[in-house]
Amino acid sequence: MLARQPSLLANSRVFRVLSRQFNTTPASAVVCAHERRANKRKQYDSSQNARPGRIITESHNARSILDHSSLRVTRQLEMLNVLMGFEQANKYALMDPRGNTVGFMAEDQTWSSMFGRQLYGTHRSFNIAVLDLNGSVCLRIHRPFSLINSHVTISDHNGQTVGESHQEWHAWRRRYNVFESKRSGMNQFARIDAPFLSWDFAMADEQDKVMGGVYRDFAGIGAELFTDYGLYAVCFDQLALSQRYAATNSSSSVRVTEHPMDLDRRAVALGAAVSIDFDYFSRHSRVGFGGIPWFTFPMGLSHNSSSNHDDYE
Repeated sequence: MLARQPSLLANSRVFRVLSRQFNTTPASAVVCAHERRANKRKQYDSSQNARPGRIITESHNARSILDHSSLRVTRQLEMLNVLMGFEQANKYALMDPRGNTVGFMAEDQTWSSMFGRQLYGTHRSFNIAVLDLNGSVCLRIHRPFSLINSHVTISDHNGQTVGESHQEWHAWRRRYNVFESKRSGMNQFARIDAPFLSWDFAMADEQDKVMGGVYRDFAGIGAELFTDYGLYAVCFDQLALSQRYAATNSSSSVRVTEHPMDLDRRAVALGAAVSIDFDYFSRHSRVGFGGIPWFTFPMGLSHNSSSNHDDYE
């Protein structure tokens, strides 16, 4: 069972397992930005991050994760989920545009959260820690129990609220309102309004210009149909967005802002990606083989098999 204190979490088995599992993941060009071009253009406006009121500044440890044109977010394949419908804690790897691992995200594991995952599925409350390569907690993502509309809060390692993502109910569209923390309270800086069954969640400002977005990528027919594996691209600036829309031949119909998001807004976009993953793409935990729930299997009845199951990492 993982303790929820940052110092204990950083040294837990989860971080070691994540490092072992994800460091061997082959790099793929989900959002391929050439390093030479990226260095010629600023990835973010340092003056924005230095202005008063910013929580994640250039000296913050989350900068090593967020200081990229885009992030590739990969959710780990959960074998117990695939085989038996047993909902495990979500784990993610974070990679830069070149496929280098820059961090991890791991859902906290406690006895209460384990039972909550089985009872409430994707409606459950969760706490996810964002870890850098040293195992230090940079950010935390929290969601309370959500029956209809999800509400995610993103905070830094000191507990300061960076921003929030609120799902907005609609009969068929996929909508979110995205907020950043100000001294006067929460300030909405972007809105997501995606069509029915869309995999693209563009974040638009009040002028309807796209400043960033969360984009799910196809992981293969087998992975999509039979597993809970997830592959996302989180774009933070004009470079990543232009390449993204150019690949889909839709660049002419999309207006992209010239101003990149600061680090606070990038952290909120990452939290929104987790919320979108839970809300629309983490659906395989409800059943196991042939629609049979996991708890109908005779687990632990055999002395030979009871020691072969390791549900927690």
